[in-house]
Parts: sequence; structure tokens; C-alpha cells
Amino acid sequence: MYVDKNLLLSKMSLRGYNISSLAEATGINRDTISNVLNGKTAPSYPVMNAIFYELKLTPQEAVDIFFSNNLRNKKVKC
Repeated sequence: MYVDKNLLLSKMSLRGYNISSLAEATGINRDTISNVLNGKTAPSYPVMNAIFYELKLTPQEAVDIFFSNNLRNKKVKC
């Protein structure tokens, strides 16, 4: 998993977005947002930035969603 899916979905819901409406509002392909939410792909900086601004996230909310402790502490094979 690359993002905190539950927290991102919660913030989307709070702002009245689903995957399709967030995709339309940000100009991000719907499949890209779906893949990010389902852990199939990591969000690129432009994707994170667009979501950050569209959902009016605070910097801390963005950190919690995109860089949460459980994600940072995950071991990665090099």
C-alpha cells in the first residue's frame, strides 16, 4: 500500500467526492486514482499535489495520507 486509503477516502467523502468526480476535478485519469487507492501504484508528485489542492488538505493531512508512519517504516528491497 502506498497511501492511507481509508484516510484518503474519508477526506474525499467529506468534500463530496468519489473517484470519478475527483478525477474530473483534478484532471487525473480515473484509473490512476483507483490504482493509487488500491495500492497498485504509488502516486506521482503531480497526482499528490492535485489531490492535495482539490481536497483542500492541510500539510499534516497530506503527510498522514501520503507519508504515514506505517508506510515509512515499511521495509523495501533494493
